[in-house]
Amino acid sequence: MATCEKCGATSIESSKFCSSCGAPLRVSPPSPPPLPHSEPGARSAPLNDLIGRPLPPKVQPGHRGGSALPTILGVVALLLGGVILFFLITWNEQRKDEAAKTQARLAAIDQNLELITRRLEQGDRKVAGLQSETQVMQEHMGLTEAELKRAQALARQLQQEQARNVNVLSRQIAAKADAEKVDTLKQEADTKIAGVSNDVTQVREEVRSGQEELNKTKAELARIGVLVTEQGSMIATNSSGLDELRKRGERDYLTFNIRKKQRTNLAGIGLELRKADVKKQYVDFKLFVDDRAMDHKQIYVNKPVTFYAGRNRALYEVVVNEVRKDEMVGYVSTPKVVAAAAPAK
Repeated sequence: MATCEKCGATSIESSKFCSSCGAPLRVSPPSPPPLPHSEPGARSAPLNDLIGRPLPPKVQPGHRGGSALPTILGVVALLLGGVILFFLITWNEQRKDEAAKTQARLAAIDQNLELITRRLEQGDRKVAGLQSETQVMQEHMGLTEAELKRAQALARQLQQEQARNVNVLSRQIAAKADAEKVDTLKQEADTKIAGVSNDVTQVREEVRSGQEELNKTKAELARIGVLVTEQGSMIATNSSGLDELRKRGERDYLTFNIRKKQRTNLAGIGLELRKADVKKQYVDFKLFVDDRAMDHKQIYVNKPVTFYAGRNRALYEVVVNEVRKDEMVGYVSTPKVVAAAAPAK
């Protein structure tokens, strides 16, 4: 007999449900021994019939692990992506820092190059000034070419003699280690060096005298309105200076008085005033040379503008002496041959 667990009523053993309350009975016959090579589904079917309800489905091995594998792989991929992104951002920042440092180094190098270039230009200007001063000094002191060559030959002779004396002393000192002879050689060398020093002192004195004479000549020229440029050329700053340059007869000088946007032709060239700044004393003008137009801006008074023109590439010079309202006054300096051949316009 089977007893109902819910109401306690008894029923026959073959009943599946309680005859009193209808609840399923739990009494089941003992399980038969497992058969060899039997499938799980074959044993579960009779058991389901005895109990009256289906058994829960059996989880296949490896099914849960298979469903979690894509999630794990996704997490790993995200982590790897984050690490790679972090390294890429770090590397990019480092490259930016290196690029900024490189730009700073290049800027410093450019500044150094610009400073060196300015110093070289200053040195060139100083050398040109010294050359021009030497030329002017030669002209006004009356030095002849023969005297200049003699002075240069004397300087070379002194240098050669000094070099020979040094070589002789070196050989004598190496051959004679005797202290007394060394003293004698030293005295001889001191005597010769003293003679060379006297010659150098004399040359320096001559140069100093020449410099003083040059300064006096420059002052005299400035007083009459003639200015000596760094390149050694002379320009007139007023009418008196222009008369002085004309007396020298080296070049021809053609004066001009040009108003704004008015083209004037002189000695085969054209000038056209574009701007006149009376306060700052500079002008902007256009120069027409050999079918070419050239703009010159911020040309201050008494600052020559030199250029070459014509088939013979003759040297021209334009000088502005005065800046007025919408007007400039100055002159054009040309070689005599060019000025004589230029047609009047």
